[in-house]
Amino acid sequence: MDIEVRLATAQERTALEEFYNREGQNFQEFTTRAACTPVGATLETMYVVAVTEGMVVAALKLDIGKDPKLGKIGFIEHFEIEDELEHTDLGLKMLNKIIEIAEDKGLRALDTLVTESREDVINLHIESGFKENRKEVYLRKDFKARIF
Repeated sequence: MDIEVRLATAQERTALEEFYNREGQNFQEFTTRAACTPVGATLETMYVVAVTEGMVVAALKLDIGKDPKLGKIGFIEHFEIEDELEHTDLGLKMLNKIIEIAEDKGLRALDTLVTESREDVINLHIESGFKENRKEVYLRKDFKARIF
């Protein structure tokens, strides 16, 4: 099976939406809300896709922002691969494409947040030259629903 890894085009919006729906994600929701980047406002957003026979089989979102200390950095989100292709080199090819784009755009760094339980994803990033920068704990305080 020939799989092409490249930047998504505007014409692939529907194919991206179908792919993320298959992966249990709501494409419309995360395209309309602001990115959770540590750099604040996003200057540019793009998607990298893996396509075979006109079907998206992997995708990730890259937001580019500006860090006051570093300059332009990229933030990777929503990195998903079809289940049947997770144990292939497709993830590595996707990250290599993102690294190529980052170098072409003169980015100073690429960041991503990965759930600690996703050791396979963490190892994939480390294999591509990423380093663990810090660990974070996500905290929430819930409140009871109020009638008024």
